Amino acid sequence: MQARNVRVSVVVPFYNAGREMVEELHRSLGSAAAALPGGVELVYVDDGSTDETLAALRAVQERDARVVVIELAANFGQHAAFSAGFDRTHGRYIVTMDADLQCDPAEIPLLLAPLEQGFDFVSGVRRGRRDPRSRQLWSRLLTRIVTGITRVRLRDVGCPFNACTVDVVHAVSTFGELRRFLKPLAVRVAKRVAEVEVSHQARPVHRPSSSYSATGLVRLFMDFLVNSIGDVFAWVFLLAGGISGLLVIAALVALVRIGPAGALLGLSGAIFAALVALLGLAGDYVQRIYRQSSGRPFYLVRHVYASPAVEEHA
Repeated sequence: MQARNVRVSVVVPFYNAGREMVEELHRSLGSAAAALPGGVELVYVDDGSTDETLAALRAVQERDARVVVIELAANFGQHAAFSAGFDRTHGRYIVTMDADLQCDPAEIPLLLAPLEQGFDFVSGVRRGRRDPRSRQLWSRLLTRIVTGITRVRLRDVGCPFNACTVDVVHAVSTFGELRRFLKPLAVRVAKRVAEVEVSHQARPVHRPSSSYSATGLVRLFMDFLVNSIGDVFAWVFLLAGGISGLLVIAALVALVRIGPAGALLGLSGAIFAALVALLGLAGDYVQRIYRQSSGRPFYLVRHVYASPAVEEHA
């Protein structure tokens, strides 16, 4: 396989976007890419769409040799689609963005400028958010939780408009399931991080809504919690075990000062805390077994469509 000689790779995931959205995105992104020096490849990832999205992407690819289309075997989610694109990019710098054009491709140079100055990762910060208020509130809450747990200080964890060096992409690709949380992970492996404000547009009515439903967001957060805090169950075990010990002491004191009734209450609490401690211990073992034995793929590629010079099969 002959590799492309490009400076920038732009990765965009699509899921049931439809022909109109594909064409609109490519017109805007293709025009912006033409102004970027050093060569550009546009990596479009079809995340198991069930409508005409893949056909539309193939039609765009046939007209534009800069386009690579990656067809996933099923719907694996946005982060998996980004990872599939990362694993097949050839650029020195990688840019990520959504297909809905809420972020303007013309602002890609704003993200690339810090990379040229020696930064490894550039995080987009959406200025003047045009999302519904409920989604903005959830985004702020998620940002606070994620930054609090990972101690990675970002102003906008959920912004998909970002850029990084190929070294960061290679480092992130080694983290398996943790790649579900690309932005905090990329910040952790990068040496120098910059944040850049980007404009944000409202999602037009004719475009599909976000691929993340409420239940999908909850599942994503739970995955983040379990995968990111490796010793969460160990802490449950230690805290519950400590509480159990204190309650046993309290039960003995109550037996002397109050009598059997007080001692029974304290002993009941100690037993309950001990059961919680055992649950934490069992959870820690289950988590370790899962990580060691899970062979499920993060994503599966059905086919990669590219220009004849770089045509490859998954």
